[in-house]
Order: sequence, then C-alpha cells, then structure tokens
Amino acid sequence: MIKFEKHVSKGSKFNQIYIPKNIENLIEVGDKVEVKLIEKHTKLNYSKDLKKLSEFKENLIKNIFSFLSNSNIKQIFIVGSFLTEKINYNDIDIVLISEKTNNKLEHSIYEKLIEKFNLKFHLLVIEEKQLINLLKICPLTKSMFNTFISNKKLNIPIERIIDKNHIKFLLMMPYDLLEIRLSSRNFFNNLRRLITIERFLKNKNLNTKEINQELKHLLKDILYTRIKNNEEIESNSIKFLREIIKSKLNTIENLIKNG
Repeated sequence: MIKFEKHVSKGSKFNQIYIPKNIENLIEVGDKVEVKLIEKHTKLNYSKDLKKLSEFKENLIKNIFSFLSNSNIKQIFIVGSFLTEKINYNDIDIVLISEKTNNKLEHSIYEKLIEKFNLKFHLLVIEEKQLINLLKICPLTKSMFNTFISNKKLNIPIERIIDKNHIKFLLMMPYDLLEIRLSSRNFFNNLRRLITIERFLKNKNLNTKEINQELKHLLKDILYTRIKNNEEIESNSIKFLREIIKSKLNTIENLIKNG
C-alpha cells in the first residue's frame, strides 16, 4: 500500500492535493497530513489501430487490471480475439510482464482469475527482457502485439531480426501436419502461423485482420469457416490444405536461404 506524509502548503503549482470545502477550515497551511492510495485509477492504453471497445469489455478489462495490480506484475496486456471479435472468441488472452517467472506463479494467478471472474483465460507470464527480444525475432509475438490493450504504454521495437533457428523452430508443427492428421483447427492455426512468418520475412504488416483475410482468400469462405470452427473435413480438403502448407513452407525456406 502506498502511503506518505506531507505538510500542507498554499499556492503550490506541482503535486497539488485538493482539500474538500467542508474541511478546509480544519486543515491549515503547515499542518502535516497523511496521504494513502485507496484505489488505483485504471487507464486503458490502446494499440495504434485498435478500435474502441464496448463499454462492457472496457469495464471488464479495467476490473482485470485492477485485480492483477497487486500481484507484483510490472505490466498487463490483453491480446487476441477478445479485442477483435464481437462474440467469436473462446477465452481472454492475458500477457503479464514480471521480473521473475515460474510455473507456480503463473498457475497461482490463473486460479485467482478463474475464481474471481468465472471466465476462461489463457495466461502467459514472461520477463520483460524476453518479451523485448521476442518482439524483434518472433513473427508470432510481433503479430500478437500488433493489437493489444495495456495498463501502461508500450513502445514496440521497430527492429526486425531474422533468427533462422527461431523461424525453423516455429516451422516444426506445420511440417508435422504434412504427415500427422490432427483437428481441423490445427490446420487453421498453422496456416495462419505460416502466413505470419512469410509476412514477417517480407517485412509486411502483421495485422491479425490482414492475416485472416489472406488465409480466407487462399481457402475461400466455406473451408475457412469450417476449419476455424474446428469442424470435421474430408480427405480431399486435408490434401488441399497440405498442398498449401507445403507451398508456404517452400516459400519460407527460400526466403530464409536467400536472406
């Protein structure tokens, strides 16, 4: 709890604290008073291109920020489809910046969120240095933070570093999908991943809406909607999706190879 003592002065231009009229005769210049923070004012910092949310969503985010403000967290972010979709989101994605991270801390905060709000959350606790590095080298992180709301301002690093090992790590799952049959939603997520990586390597905008539009253009509306909703798809559709994955993988490998 923040608390401090201060002598009352008159006519100060900075750090003023206004005394209510009904007690102005009780507190005079020179008196020593105690100031205590009762409740932190919550300000929402929108990312550049994010449209203003509904009053309901804003109030919910403010409540989440207020609830998490006492958890030794340096900064809080809401990201993901909760910000961009009106109703078609599965959970609320939260990224927390902490000086130290461990599974116990993440699990503890997650359980408290569930108990307090009775909502589905996806939570990630990460160190500040690690986040700054990922914002330079990781297409997925850079895309995720293209749209966010935070309790503080964040300057996204403009620098883009092509880390070949990190890119190849991100390609492991798409390569697996050429051989392994998983749910249709996995195809959706990994196709989005490949488009994001390709756009990153080509230094294109990583806006989520544009990435989704590019995927929809590749698949057409019906197949796009089916795999997004994790519906069952036929063998010929899987074959078609794998052909797109293989093509994207070849493009990305050539981009990496040729710098």
